[in-house]
Amino acid sequence: MPQFSPTPKHAATITATLGLLSLFPPLATDMYLAALGDLALSMRATHTAAEFSLSIFFLGLCLGQLLLGPLTDSYGRKAPLLIGIAIFGATSVALLLVDDIAWFNALRFLQAIGASAGMVVGRAVVKDLYDGRRAAQVMTVLVMLLTIGPIASPTLGSILLEAFGWRSIFATMAVISVLAFGLSLIVLPETLPAGDRKAQPLANGLRAAAALLSQRSFVGMALVSGLVQGGMFAFITGSSAVFQGIFGLGSLQFGVTFALIAAALVIFGKLNGALLNRFSPRQIVTAGLPLFLAATLILTLTSGTQSLWVFAVPLWLSIGMVGLLSANAMSMTMELSGKDAGMGSALLGASQFAIAFTVSSCVALGAKETALPMTLGLLVPACAATLLFQTLRERIRPATV
Repeated sequence: MPQFSPTPKHAATITATLGLLSLFPPLATDMYLAALGDLALSMRATHTAAEFSLSIFFLGLCLGQLLLGPLTDSYGRKAPLLIGIAIFGATSVALLLVDDIAWFNALRFLQAIGASAGMVVGRAVVKDLYDGRRAAQVMTVLVMLLTIGPIASPTLGSILLEAFGWRSIFATMAVISVLAFGLSLIVLPETLPAGDRKAQPLANGLRAAAALLSQRSFVGMALVSGLVQGGMFAFITGSSAVFQGIFGLGSLQFGVTFALIAAALVIFGKLNGALLNRFSPRQIVTAGLPLFLAATLILTLTSGTQSLWVFAVPLWLSIGMVGLLSANAMSMTMELSGKDAGMGSALLGASQFAIAFTVSSCVALGAKETALPMTLGLLVPACAATLLFQTLRERIRPATV
């Protein structure tokens, strides 16, 4: 059970700060999507090499969370978070100074490790403060705040690109990291009491990881959550090639189109918040996964169309279902982590971004003359998540939902 009961006003400021921290990954991925071509040209690299900076970022998020998970269970939530924000800010500055794609991609890996701190700590703090449906509702708010990144970032990135060039995008990331550091220092409480911290972070982290990985229900729900999120990363990785390369949109048109589709995350997130007043996270996931699969199947069937609208409508629905399902799947997984919330959050995040790295790499390496790689990047995870949850749901204890 949670050990803290923040006042409504304090809870709102905590949630807003965690929401800002959760923006780091979409800011670091979506804001420079329209600049991938310019970036590749500036560094005399191929477009595929530039796209790989997305995949390597997802890999860094995966490994960074595994590193930070046990540290947050041993040293509290706040100190590892502040260090992670500082790493994100420092690498953002370094990224705008480099001229070599290999160094750029290496720095992107380090930037991702810094960005992962906010994700690990955010989920752990929600677990520290809330449980059950309330945890799912707060997680829904974080997911909705997270969607501000995909909605605003491409448009903001396109404006910065047109006005100041691609390096200004990373300068903006650095400025945002300074703001986040100050807010985290002032607003966020330490939600893990000293008496509940684990000694020997490596040994206890390995023990906690082994215990959680031995639970089929935890592993299964972490994979379901990662597979649902995988569809979003297929969209992020493939969107530039599809909308700019196939449908011929300019950088600003691409930013607006990306934002309109990503707005489905907010709309479906609001719907999820209303549904949680009547249904449990498990009931929503049970009903929602088949709808997610149906939407991605229709999307895949439209991958050869020449009509932007025919393609965009099922894509909008597919991305919306990600917004409906994500918070519920994550809250169910975190509820199963028990007292090892930091490691549970790390393993959940690692599974999400291991899947994201795989999906993103496959989409990036796919053919550029068709939207099929991106649509399959949504369909295959949707199919796998639906089948896995159907075999898993009877094993989940009623108390966890």
